[in-house]
Amino acid sequence: MNSKLSVKIQPSKIYLILSVTVYLAGFFSAWYYFYTLWLSLIMSGVFSIWLLYFLPKNVWLTRADSIVKITLDENKLIFEKNDQSVHQYSIFYLTYQSQFLVIINAGKESLVIFKDALTTQSLSQINRYFNTKTNANA
Repeated sequence: MNSKLSVKIQPSKIYLILSVTVYLAGFFSAWYYFYTLWLSLIMSGVFSIWLLYFLPKNVWLTRADSIVKITLDENKLIFEKNDQSVHQYSIFYLTYQSQFLVIINAGKESLVIFKDALTTQSLSQINRYFNTKTNANA
């Protein structure tokens, strides 16, 4: 078993598509379901501000606390963030696992990794790492 796995994370196109879809659904509902012009305009403004703040910071991983690299080791998980800070966790677990994404919880952190967000390794390597770790603990 490979005891160490380092993965760099990049912006995900899947996450971008999901975010824009949610934005468009909210924008559409503001104009379709609200029967006053002013309420529709206010909600459109709120959604536009959300889009301008959310996309550059969260989707493109430009926030200082965005996780850009993880290292999975035998007994620890290490998150490296954009501000060059490193956080190490000894207790971590996989919350969700599929062929398109994984969700890892460690302390108060929750990391969602989409398949296309990995630069060097594939998502299946992360899945294999956790499956092997789970089977070894059983």
